Amino acid sequence: MFSCRSRRGRLAFALTSLLVLGAPAAASAAGERDAEAMKLHNQAMDDDYLSVEFDKAEKKLKVALKKCAKGACTKPVIGKLHIALGTVYGGGDKLDQAKAEFVLALRADPKAALIDALTTTELAQAFKDAQKEAQGARKPADESQGEGGRPAKAAAGDVPHTPVAEQAVNTPVPVYVEIPEEIDASKATVRYKPFGSPKWKSLEMTSMGSGFGAEIPCEDATTTGELRYFVILRDEAGDPVGTAGSMQAPHRVPIKNEIEQEPSLPGQEPPKRCAAKEDCPPGLPGCPEAGGERGDKDWGSACEETVECQSGLVCLNGTCEQGTEGGGGRAASGKGNRNVIGLWGGLDLLLVRGTDYVCSGSDAAYACFYPGSGGKQFYGEPADLPGTNGVKGGLSLGGWRVMLSYDRQLFSSLPLLVGARVGFAFGGSPTSEAEKTQWPDKENPHPQARSFLPLHGELRVTYFLLGDRIVEKGGFRPYGFLSPIGLAQVNASVPVDVCDRRTEDLTPLAGSGSSRCPSNTRFVEDLDAYQITGLNFSAAGAGVVYGITPHFGVSAEVKVMLMWPTLGLVIAPTIGPVFAL
Repeated sequence: MFSCRSRRGRLAFALTSLLVLGAPAAASAAGERDAEAMKLHNQAMDDDYLSVEFDKAEKKLKVALKKCAKGACTKPVIGKLHIALGTVYGGGDKLDQAKAEFVLALRADPKAALIDALTTTELAQAFKDAQKEAQGARKPADESQGEGGRPAKAAAGDVPHTPVAEQAVNTPVPVYVEIPEEIDASKATVRYKPFGSPKWKSLEMTSMGSGFGAEIPCEDATTTGELRYFVILRDEAGDPVGTAGSMQAPHRVPIKNEIEQEPSLPGQEPPKRCAAKEDCPPGLPGCPEAGGERGDKDWGSACEETVECQSGLVCLNGTCEQGTEGGGGRAASGKGNRNVIGLWGGLDLLLVRGTDYVCSGSDAAYACFYPGSGGKQFYGEPADLPGTNGVKGGLSLGGWRVMLSYDRQLFSSLPLLVGARVGFAFGGSPTSEAEKTQWPDKENPHPQARSFLPLHGELRVTYFLLGDRIVEKGGFRPYGFLSPIGLAQVNASVPVDVCDRRTEDLTPLAGSGSSRCPSNTRFVEDLDAYQITGLNFSAAGAGVVYGITPHFGVSAEVKVMLMWPTLGLVIAPTIGPVFAL
């Protein structure tokens, strides 16, 4: 009896010692790099962040997260690192990236919290949004969007399973399912659906540890988006004994261009990234013919043709989206938005040349009118006196005009457009109200001013820079243009004083003068001396289009017009909406 109790006592002591001595070792293994990671955390936040050196802080925190890979750090430490990285992003006004880090923090540690001393209103809102997203992922009814725009269901099944947080494009996706003791499973199959694919695929999983694991091949992760999957467990007879997820409510793994941590199967190195393939995976919509090449634009990027988008995406309504050619995506040979219509308003600023004798009738490029007369032309005989009958050079407003434009992109791969503009001008010079009257004693040298031509027309060649798309949402597209020939007239006036030797009825004056003019003259103040230019022009200029939507933007440009045959130089700033069709 004593011997039995003694053996029991020794066994209990041995088990207790094992638990007591083994616990620190297990805890140490779970957080063996906590100290290293937190040292980098403190350096990043206490030194770099407070010195507004956000790049250095970001780099240190990413190094710390890499040290925590494969469970080398405890979850609270991982949560703190993501909170810190999100704070750094917030300091640089990268609130979307900050929110993404907060979501990762809350997934690692639901008790993760912001750093009080470094919190701003914007960060607090981003953290609040991240809490909703993280909580939504744990709720039975996930509020994220599923296929076709329907609310996505939370993953179903009777086997607990947590998918990897994310994976990089062209990299195998690890899937590991731990089998509960009450389920007698001898094999497992993962059924998955690549983003954009209409078909589900199957992959047999390998037994490892206390579960099953597999890596979904990289050729099924070639584009950004969500990869969906579920796992079926079977017994020796092949009968299903459990599932993790379902076809109606699968697990999801975001496939991204860049990720924070590389996922892996238990006890294994993260899978290596595969070389990018030019061909589409079989069965995906929007793929070119065999041997064709695809672009590198992600889901949501602006596009004109399907071939610009990554494999599995089509160009739909100007953006790379999941879909089929029949659903509205443009085929590889599609024309894209190559027609551009614009409505413009602009000013005419004439560079008036400095000269004398502008109201003497000797210069056909000038015509003078009495101010406020509505078209009464001056036919007098100005005396040759300093400070009168002359203008100084400078810019003068000649009026404004409205125009309608149409341009056509000749080649989808070359942003070269040809087009035309037509419009109507307002302002210019008045029409001479009466026919020219001869002087009674000698010939009148003044030509009668012709009516102002209000019409506008021009041919144009335009070349866009920084890409072959004319209008891109949220982007600026500069361009240059030439107008080899156009029809227009720009007339602008400057005020001129003269000492006229004749009366208004054109008879010679006789008598005393005034304080401003000598005898036998009269003072005429502020005549409108119009410089006449045109009726043709050639022009060059530059502008920029800002895209508000993929098909609508606002353009502003400056055009320099050389008027001929009556010479003149015009600077014409113009602005207006443009529509890409």
